[in-house]
Amino acid sequence: MNNLGKNKKLLLAKYPNGLAELDDFISEEVEVPNIVDNELLIQSHYVGVDAALRLIVRDSDEFLFRVQPGDIIHANIAGEVIASNNKDFEVGDFVTGALGVQSLSISNGEGLEKCDPSLSPLGSWLGGFGVSGLTAYFALFDECKPQPGETVLVTGAAGAVGSMAGQFAKLAGAKVIGTTSSKEKCDWLVNELGYDVAINYKDENWYEQLEAAAPDRLNIIFDNTGGSVMNESLKLIAMHGVVLLCGSTSQYYQDEMSGPSNYIWLGSMRARLQGFVIFDYAERYAEARKKISQWIDNGSLKLPEFVCDGDIEDFPSAFKKLFEGKNFGKMLLKLPAAK
Repeated sequence: MNNLGKNKKLLLAKYPNGLAELDDFISEEVEVPNIVDNELLIQSHYVGVDAALRLIVRDSDEFLFRVQPGDIIHANIAGEVIASNNKDFEVGDFVTGALGVQSLSISNGEGLEKCDPSLSPLGSWLGGFGVSGLTAYFALFDECKPQPGETVLVTGAAGAVGSMAGQFAKLAGAKVIGTTSSKEKCDWLVNELGYDVAINYKDENWYEQLEAAAPDRLNIIFDNTGGSVMNESLKLIAMHGVVLLCGSTSQYYQDEMSGPSNYIWLGSMRARLQGFVIFDYAERYAEARKKISQWIDNGSLKLPEFVCDGDIEDFPSAFKKLFEGKNFGKMLLKLPAAK
């Protein structure tokens, strides 16, 4: 099959120093080759903008996945099949997959997931209805197991995962406190997502605010940021509490990443520090989406998204905005092909 056109893709130009800058990336256009037997061609509609990318675009071989200069930038996309020689996929199917920051992708189908836009809009399959929401769902309900009346702290509460985790904790009957980076975001968490308390960690007295909001201590710390907020919060962990390590956004761009020094509180309070990777739950995604759909339908759950309109070359700007704290919920780059 002859597939005419050019593919626009984003490459790493050089390793970032600190926060990633626009000139750390470079875009290029290449001819799209013909697809062969068992292959399909996907046109990207949305690209997920995820903080964890900064962890793998670094001059280090410490991590399993690594992007080096000249490599395509890793990202999950949601798009439409526009040509197919694969019996499992038809033209017009919508899919998500880790296909990188590019406008067109050729795949053999491995690792792709079909999307049903009638269940949730296509972009949300990268956010609240996708990995971000699934992460929050299984990390909270299967690992943390919040109970009615308990107190849950979510750090990075206005991010892709945090904005979902707080809502899930409220649905479980818990008191929910969130930390974030601005008064505007604090107001949004309380007024739009139903958080009981939201604290700007840039306030000098943020810890005192947290202490006052959690007089019975913190049963669960759902940590998305690491760093000083997580470290100080450990001093308020409750007896037999759970600290869920979901992300460490404050550490991804550091030359030397550091862990918590207040871990002694975990011992004295018989608390548990728990790691988490969503892919352990891949066989149960449908179960979670069924429940999430029910909550969406009855109005008790929102899928927060921060959509940036643009093209492939606009990804670096969106990525920078993410680390500047501009997003409210999942950040998405909406490409020209999106409907």
